Amino acid sequence: MRSPDDPRGGPEVLTSQRRDDRWQAEVAGRWAAELSTASYIPMSRQAVEDALRELVEEVVRALDGASELDEVGRSVGDRLVRIHATGEESLGISLRVLRDALVAEPGGGQVRPLVQLLTGIAVGYAAADRESTFIQQETLKRALLRSKLKADRDLAASEARFGEVFSSTPIGVAICELGGEFVQVNPAWEDTLGYRSADLESMTIHDLFHPDDAEYVAAAYAEIAETGRSGRLDERVRLVRASGEEAWAYLALSVLRGPDGSARRLVTMVEDITELHLLQQQFQYQALHDALTGLPNRQFFRTRLETALCNLPPNARLGLYHLGLDGFQLINDGLGHAVGDHVIRLAARRLEGLVDNEEALVARFGGTEFAVLMWEREGTPGVGEFVAMVNDALSKPIYVGDQGIATSASIGVVQRLAGEGDATEMLWAADVALRRAEAVGKRQWALFDPDRAPEERLEAKRAAVMPGGLATGEFDVAYRSAMDLRDGRTYGVEAQLLWETEEFGTIRHHECLRLAERSGVTLSLRDWMLRTVCEHRAEWWRDGHPTAVAVRLSANQAQDPDLVAVVRRALADDPGEGGELRLCIPTSAVLGPHEEARENVHHLDALGVRTALHGFTGAAEELHQLRTLPVDVVQLDHGMVELVHDALAEGPAALDAPEVDAVRGIVPLITRCGADICVGEIDTDVQARFWRDLGCRIGLGAAYGDAVLSFDVPDLLSKIS
Repeated sequence: MRSPDDPRGGPEVLTSQRRDDRWQAEVAGRWAAELSTASYIPMSRQAVEDALRELVEEVVRALDGASELDEVGRSVGDRLVRIHATGEESLGISLRVLRDALVAEPGGGQVRPLVQLLTGIAVGYAAADRESTFIQQETLKRALLRSKLKADRDLAASEARFGEVFSSTPIGVAICELGGEFVQVNPAWEDTLGYRSADLESMTIHDLFHPDDAEYVAAAYAEIAETGRSGRLDERVRLVRASGEEAWAYLALSVLRGPDGSARRLVTMVEDITELHLLQQQFQYQALHDALTGLPNRQFFRTRLETALCNLPPNARLGLYHLGLDGFQLINDGLGHAVGDHVIRLAARRLEGLVDNEEALVARFGGTEFAVLMWEREGTPGVGEFVAMVNDALSKPIYVGDQGIATSASIGVVQRLAGEGDATEMLWAADVALRRAEAVGKRQWALFDPDRAPEERLEAKRAAVMPGGLATGEFDVAYRSAMDLRDGRTYGVEAQLLWETEEFGTIRHHECLRLAERSGVTLSLRDWMLRTVCEHRAEWWRDGHPTAVAVRLSANQAQDPDLVAVVRRALADDPGEGGELRLCIPTSAVLGPHEEARENVHHLDALGVRTALHGFTGAAEELHQLRTLPVDVVQLDHGMVELVHDALAEGPAALDAPEVDAVRGIVPLITRCGADICVGEIDTDVQARFWRDLGCRIGLGAAYGDAVLSFDVPDLLSKIS
């Protein structure tokens, strides 16, 4: 320790022996803590303490050496600035911390070296701070200058790009005053609407709006000018070209603002969509009209029907006529589809001519079906009169070359008051009435009978859900006994379809076939039935109960060219002989032009599968086909059998009736052709004896028990045999 006579006397200053590493670390920590309250130093706390500890060491070395105090002080002050200890109170804190740390107690030695050192720190700090501020100012000035230069370049480039886009874009652009006066338009605007810039000098943009759209578009412009919000008009608008033609366009509006942010001008961008609009109109027309005749199609007709039901007075009476041209397939097959199309087009024109003076709509539903919707007012033809007018018009010959062609129509009719009508129900009712008319014959018409509506709807529903029932396994095959009337033994079994439904109960074979024709699953149902029957026959065969099985087909099922292939696949895994399977086809299927059915009979015979004809009446053509086809069983028509059974119920005298004698005469004609006769619906022993005595061999009916499922067939065969 220095003596009190040291010229640097005053309060006692700590010596180097008392300023060890621990002391220096404590001073640096305290210094860093106080600086953190005065300024933000972008360093970790430990890094700050390390930097300050170096400064403490430098200060201590300077005081111990008592030399270059000013230079050390300036260095310490400069380094404080470099570590960013430059808060408003940072210098005062630094000087105070160093003073307190380096002065041990008051009344000691002189403090002039310390004051000199602290003064140097202050001077160095101030100088470094001024230099740092100057550097920051220069840096900021240079940054501002660079930013301005960049902004000027960007503005120039932006203006150049805008000018290029404005001139080259295919979308028309016009800059207008808020009142609509033109300021500038681009070349695309001139090309789109045909106006030159000189033409627009005396016009406003409002002069270009189509009169029908002017009010709407002007209101949109006024709203945008008032609110300052840019936007696109939601709807297509029509503009007027310089030639006076319409131009369909989409408009997008933008606002140009002044320095104060207020709206100064409007920018209008126009996208010409005239070609697109015309194309969409064409597509819409094609979607709603029949391509062949140009008449409205079913969708358009339905829409107009719904509109009429909503807009006409509730007591207005509407008549809906659903027409189907009769026998049109003959025209297509005999003369070609080109002629058929020509006939359909002329039929459409004639139907239109019939309703020229009426509030009516004619449509083509597709194929050979048309529809007429008519508002029935005073003077409108009644239903019978209009139906006659339709067929009179269609019956006039249509000449194709030297050939005159005429057609007729079956017509279904439904009438409703507008206040009571429903479009869906009316279309359905008219279709039901048409099908009923077609079932009667050609050139017939039928008025929808509401009393039969529930029955018709139920049948349509059953037909509609039949495909789903087949797919989900709701069908089964039952078997009823076929008896040999001569000895009472089993001749075989007849397969019958069963459709077990929760909603409709049990639906049996004949009804299944009829519904299948309507639902479109006729062939799928046949194929499933044949596979199932062959599987059952195989099971019975393995169990020691081989038997003949007859499968009754509908006309469409029998005429299908794939029938033989389906039978061959079904028999592939069947151990029984093909002769044990007999397919019963309708007699009507082998008559007339149905070559497919007759060919199927021959091919099935070659395959070893027997065939039978059902619904046989003994007509001359039927007997002719019986002689030429390899058929070994004929089942009499149900009507003939019912006639005889009614006579038996009346008593012996009725059996002498001429119609019963006619049946007696048919039986020997059939047997002479080499075929056995089958009689269905035998319910009593009396009926069975009559047919046996008449020479019939096979009997079916309730007299021989109910139909059973496949697993009960072996027991059935054991009991009857």
